[in-house]
Amino acid sequence: MALPAKILVADDQPLVRRTLRSLLTQQPHWKICEAENGKVALERIRKEKPQVAVLDIVMPEMGGIEAAYEIRRLAPETKIILISSHYTAEEAAHLARLFGDGVFIEKSRSGKELISAINRLLPKDE
Repeated sequence: MALPAKILVADDQPLVRRTLRSLLTQQPHWKICEAENGKVALERIRKEKPQVAVLDIVMPEMGGIEAAYEIRRLAPETKIILISSHYTAEEAAHLARLFGDGVFIEKSRSGKELISAINRLLPKDE
């Protein structure tokens, strides 16, 4: 059996993290870890080495864009999905192309789109 895929969820709102964790843990072969800001996300990435990081764009201390930039440097194999409720879809899609793997999901749509977006980014051999 393949090892579980590790997914990091970074959001400063505890309710959003709990909701996303609840959604993602329905996938039996995924291990979910959490971070409350970009700095903590970088620590978790160094330690856990997740295949996918779901980053809120707007967080205190270090936001998702800055964290994505650092992830590219530290762990280029980690795929990045940006989420936000503060940007228009067009603005965020542009940021996702620049700093992520081209994937942006509005928080209000994450329940419908996040699992399939993660599945598209995971290596097919897992």
